[in-house]
Amino acid sequence: MNKISCETCIDLMPLVKDGVASEDSRKLVLEHLQDCGFCKIEYEKSHLLPPPMDEERVLKKLKSKLFRGVLAIIIVGALFGIGLTESEGMFYNIIIMPLIGGISYFALKKTAYYVPIGVFILSYGWSFIRYSIAGIFLDVNIINALVAPAFWGLIYGGLCLLGVVIGVLLKFAFRKEVEK
Repeated sequence: MNKISCETCIDLMPLVKDGVASEDSRKLVLEHLQDCGFCKIEYEKSHLLPPPMDEERVLKKLKSKLFRGVLAIIIVGALFGIGLTESEGMFYNIIIMPLIGGISYFALKKTAYYVPIGVFILSYGWSFIRYSIAGIFLDVNIINALVAPAFWGLIYGGLCLLGVVIGVLLKFAFRKEVEK
């Protein structure tokens, strides 16, 4: 059994209390505390020993927060791009929509192919509502009323799909060769 000095134990106590010490250091400190009354008093002056960190739970929380953050970026970017429709800045969508597709590919992996569909639905709905409020559909038949918003939806969904394809090609181009 390894013995440590009181100075070493006191140096390691904050790390053990914060849950960042290695498992070996944690065991050494706890064994020393069982034999040394002085260090035990020093240790008990502050908080009790925190439970060991559950790395799996922390990673799940971190992945969940990153997923929500990326999803928010994708949705806000798509809404921003769709909001530029029929304004002077609409040609920025040639950059924005593929960028959204590329970000979605690298962040969402296999579910990235749903993003162009979502962008199509968002832009179709936005255009349909906007045209309805403006009264553009009053003079045309129902077929034209449904096709006109689909035009924007196909353009933006296609640009977003182009970004996904670019992401796939970039990943393919920069992948590491498997060592033999």
